[in-house]
Amino acid sequence: MSKLVTLENANLSVQISKNGAELHSVYHKQHQQEYLWQGDKEVWGRHAPVLFPIVGQVEDGFYEVDDVKYKLPQHGFARDMEHKLITQDELRCIFELKFDHSTMEKYPYKFVFRTIYEIKGSKLSITYQVDNMDMEDIYFSVGAHPGFNTNFIPNTSFEDYVIEFSDKEPFERLLLDNGLRSGAIEHDALKGEHILPLTFETFKDDALIFDHFKSEYLDIYAKHYEDRRLRIGFKDWPLLGIWTPYQKRADFVCIEPWYGVADLRDENHDFKEKYANQVLHKEETFSATFTVEIIDNED
Repeated sequence: MSKLVTLENANLSVQISKNGAELHSVYHKQHQQEYLWQGDKEVWGRHAPVLFPIVGQVEDGFYEVDDVKYKLPQHGFARDMEHKLITQDELRCIFELKFDHSTMEKYPYKFVFRTIYEIKGSKLSITYQVDNMDMEDIYFSVGAHPGFNTNFIPNTSFEDYVIEFSDKEPFERLLLDNGLRSGAIEHDALKGEHILPLTFETFKDDALIFDHFKSEYLDIYAKHYEDRRLRIGFKDWPLLGIWTPYQKRADFVCIEPWYGVADLRDENHDFKEKYANQVLHKEETFSATFTVEIIDNED
């Protein structure tokens, strides 16, 4: 039985894997173009991993809840587990991951985590939901990590593209040190601009991580062909990562809306005090949505 689920309308064909509830394809029929990175183990073998219950790294590979240590790999365990498909039609599907013995060994809270995919026109929406099934507050981070092709216009490659944010603003960049936050902040990281030219050198010190921004979306497009754009919407998400593997010189960029971020170096390991972690009270549900839309002004 195939582990891929397909959603389809007149504009889009979208595929999602039950493994990790991971998006595998965003194909635009009129353009005859794949917009999602298709994975290459020599470069980056994933497509769009789902990050839960942490985003980034915890220092020394562990964290503590009520003085008990738990080990977690970077970005958590959801991306490497099989999620149950609980509903599907042509335009929408819902995957579910529920706590069990194996998750409780790594993460001491009882939860239900859902990933909801829905297409309408040339837009895909992805929603993450967390239900607190515990008898107490639960703490978590959640985030997206989709990679998008930067060659969707013929005869173009990575450095032919720019990212344009919806607002001009004093972007704050949180700087990384070997995968952890260093504590340093670069203020006004885009120098008052709202356009970020894509260059590999931009990522020589790891991902760009923006905090306290107003922009609700960004567009990716080729500098000399602005009519076709890939728009990523992230209204109300508090953090945003942008990444490509600096050494690999590959034709993709990851746009990563986050509720949560990597640990601060030399900080305590208390999970309840982790910066940007979410707290969810008993019987409550957390929900956050981001969107991927192909815009073609020639249409």
